[in-house]
Parts: sequence; structure tokens; C-alpha cells
Amino acid sequence: VSFIFVAFVAISNALSECYEASEFGIDSMDGVLKVNGTRFNLKAAAWFGFETDNYCVHGLWAVDYHSIVDFMANYSFNGVRIPFSVYLVLNDPAPVSISYYQMNQDLQNLTSLQVLDVLIKAFGDAGIVVMLDMHSLEPGGYMEDGLWYDSKYPQATTLKAWNMMVERYKDQWNVVAADVFNEPFDATWGTGDASTDFNTWCETVGNDMHSNGVDWLIMCEGVATSPPCTDACFWGEDLQGVKSSPVKLNEANKLVYSPHVYGPDVAYQDYFNVASFPSNMPAIWDTHWGYIRAMNGAATTVGEWGGSLSGADETWMNAFASYLVSNDVPDTWFWCVNPDSGDTGGLLEYDWKTPVIPKLNLLAQVQPKPTKITPQSNDKICVDFQ
Repeated sequence: VSFIFVAFVAISNALSECYEASEFGIDSMDGVLKVNGTRFNLKAAAWFGFETDNYCVHGLWAVDYHSIVDFMANYSFNGVRIPFSVYLVLNDPAPVSISYYQMNQDLQNLTSLQVLDVLIKAFGDAGIVVMLDMHSLEPGGYMEDGLWYDSKYPQATTLKAWNMMVERYKDQWNVVAADVFNEPFDATWGTGDASTDFNTWCETVGNDMHSNGVDWLIMCEGVATSPPCTDACFWGEDLQGVKSSPVKLNEANKLVYSPHVYGPDVAYQDYFNVASFPSNMPAIWDTHWGYIRAMNGAATTVGEWGGSLSGADETWMNAFASYLVSNDVPDTWFWCVNPDSGDTGGLLEYDWKTPVIPKLNLLAQVQPKPTKITPQSNDKICVDFQ
């Protein structure tokens, strides 16, 4: 994307630039994210629910949506990952479990996608960019969706759903990324079989989106077992195939690799139960996906990580945070804001109001200087680089 250069201010090593909203975009190059050639420091988290049979982000039964947006802004988040299902896009049902009593009153009588419209705009007003995440085919179906299609939702339908989202949000300045498909655990990588090769599907979706008028980042997760992981990979973590079969988009500066990486709270692995844990982990992460950073091409942003921050999982999370910093991959999409994620918990307690400070402190260590985005009333977007 070509940027209109509007302002250049250098103050105590900080750089501020402003752009027309229609010209704002994020690039992936030199192994990192950049805006107009300057490094963009991402600090992001997921807020889930649209991909469930609530057909809406969770928590709006307890709080007004502005309070979640404000919470994220107050803790310097500049990105949010919003999962959705293909069913939701195609059917646009009515949302469930929103409380309108002294809250969320502007969401009354809206469809699910209309609620999403409102949320995305609110995030934009707060200077928070959005990654749309095709999380499942059916509501709540992510555990069954080993591929990005099935007999009910063929590949053409999956692509149609993305086309509908592109059409809906192509003029919304803060929608900047598309997570092609969540954790395709039955997929292959680089085998030459287009019906199962996820690297090929990332190219298909990405090139299609870009030909339809958006310059979104194309977030390509890993698979699970292709090539086979000597030390077990989590779903979405296996990016070993990038070495021999990298994703090749027509717009190469829009590709981001986005592995999902977890600790013992989510699934037991033998390597969590050895005497050398957690010092054994960096070599394993390096093999699965960490090596990509040193290639200095497409950026790597971990698309999910999280946990309870207690017991062995606390050991894992602290080790992982250190790895992210030392390997210069601090741009992540933490899982998650929601307290009702059963195996990880969230950044808020079950009242949907009280911040979980230890996790927030850990994220501040990983990304201490998130880039600040400030929308202006004159349709300009100002970016303060740290």
C-alpha cells in the first residue's frame, strides 16, 4: 500500500506520523510488522463468542461492550482478534445473551453482524486494530474442523464467507488482518495436494482478498502433524514446512505466520515432564516455528498463547514470554480477554470487570512499548511509534 505522508514529528526518540484513514495499513517485512516502513509493536488479545451459538462476543450479559474496549485501551492493547464461524457470516442470526438493562442499549434489535459492525467501530475509535478469525464452520465446531471445509461447507462456500467479510469491512480502516482458518489440524503442508495443503489455501484466500480491494495481512497458522513433529506440536503450531514450502502471496508484504503455542494447561506433552523443563522448550519452539524469524521475510505473530499462570503452566508461560522477547517476536494475540475460556482463563475475572494483573504484567514484559494509534476527527489516523 502506498501511504500519504502527512506529519513527521521526532520527540525524545519517538516518531509520530499521521495518514488518511483510507491509506492506513500494516505491512509484514524484515521479519516484523511495519507501518510506512517503521516498526509496529503489536499488543493484542482475542475476545471470543461470535463463533459460538451466542452469535456474539461473550460477556455482554454482564457488562456494556464499551467497558471491554476501554479495558483493552487502558492496558495499551492495540489489536483484537475476533473469532467467527462460517455459519454466522452466511446466516447473520440474532445474537443471544446480551443484556440491555442499563447497558448495550445501542445493540438492541441488531443482527450478529450488525453488532460486529458496532464493536469494530468502537475498537477503531479506541485505536485498536482488528483481526477477523475464521474460527470454525459451524457454531462451536472448532474441535471438529480439521480442514477449512467439509461436505456442508465446501471450499467455495468458505471462500464466499471471506468475500462477504471483505465486502463488509473493506472500507473500515481498523480491520487489518484475516486469520485464514483456525487450527486446521488435519491439514497438510507442502505435499502438493491442494485439497489438504494449508499453505496453498492461504495463498488462495490471500490473493483473492487482495484482488477484491483490501490490503489486509493474511495470517497463516501452522498445521499439526505435517511435516511430522518429532516433539508433538499443538494444533496450529506446526510451521516446519515453511522452510521448504513458504506461502507465496502476490502481495508478499502482507503474509504473516501465526502459530498457536500452549503449555500444560491446554494439553499434556512429554516435554513438559522432563528434568530440563522449561529450558528444553526454546529448541522445540525453534524447530516448530521460531526459526522463521531469522529468515527476515514474513513476520511471525503468535496467534494464540495463554494459560492459568499457576503451577507448571506458570513456569511455561514465563519461559515462553522470555523466548518471545529474546527471539524478537513480541507481537502476539493473547488468548484471551474472556474469563470463560475453560483451559486458560482470561485477562478478566468472572465478573468481566476485574483485571487479572499477573497476566497483564507478563504481557507488559513481552511488549513494553506498544505502538499507539489515535484516530482524529478529520479522518486522519495518527500513529505514535515507541
